[in-house]
Parts: sequence; C-alpha cells; structure tokens
Amino acid sequence: MMQILDLLTDPLVLIIIAWIVAVVAAGVWIRRPKTKVVKVKGPLMKPIGKMIVDIERGKDLTPPPTKPRQEIITELFTSKMNAIGLEPSLDSGYIPVSHTPLARFLKDRGVADDTVSAIIAGLMEEDTEEAVREIIDATAESPEVNLVGSELEKAKQLAVDEWRNMRGQ
Repeated sequence: MMQILDLLTDPLVLIIIAWIVAVVAAGVWIRRPKTKVVKVKGPLMKPIGKMIVDIERGKDLTPPPTKPRQEIITELFTSKMNAIGLEPSLDSGYIPVSHTPLARFLKDRGVADDTVSAIIAGLMEEDTEEAVREIIDATAESPEVNLVGSELEKAKQLAVDEWRNMRGQ
C-alpha cells in the first residue's frame, strides 16, 4: 500500500495522469454531438429562427401568422396621421393605397386594390406604350374587371399617361 502512495506522490506520475485525463477530456469534447444554435435578433426573426430549428429537426413547418398588406399599410398610415394630430377617415373601411387618375378610374369600376397595385407596378416595368396598352387589355380580360368599349380605351389612355409621367416624359 505504501508503494502505491509513493507512486502517486511522484511528480512524474502525476504529470502523466494529468496528461491522460486532459487527452480523454479533449476526445470527449471533440466527439460530442454538434447542435446549431440559431441566434436571432428582433421580434420578426424569432419565427424565422423557430422555422429553421423545425426544419433541422424534421418537424412539420408552421408558418408564422401574417397580416394582409392592406392592413399593414392602414396601420402605418393611421399611426403617422395620429402622430401629427390628424384623424384619418375610415368611412370606407380602408385607406386607399394609390390616388393616381388610373387607380381612381379602376377603383370606381370595382377593381380590387391588389389588382390596381399590380397594374401600376407592371406599368413601371414596361418599355413601350404598346406594352402598357397590353397590360390594360390583359386586365380587361379578367373576370373581376368589367372594362369594354370607351371605358377600356379611357383606361388605356390613362395608363399611357401615367406611364409617361413615371418615366418623366
């Protein structure tokens, strides 16, 4: 028994034991399973981080709740109006997104706001007046839009005028 105690008090043996413990600990540390930690900042990134973790774990993906674009725009507009001391009118149930002559013309004929916004966005991408007129023709063919005859021609002319204004011509 004395020989074992003498052996454990020997500095060389203690150094060897310390090295063996360090090597084993390093091996365990290296072989441990790697888990990714998704660091997210801000309230909008939390649902995205949760979706990433769900995908990595093979779980079903649950999309985060979203608000319609019109609701977000209405909230922003209302908050800015209230910030400067004005009370926006909410008689129609929403605050219009666009006030151009073409947008008003199409809205007066019952075209949905999303469709009007898409048409106006499409106008900016076109290079010729003919392409602008084709956008209005394509819109008139959809079932929710009822443009025929003189109304269709007026819509085309308003679209061309707006396209020119956007291009600065």
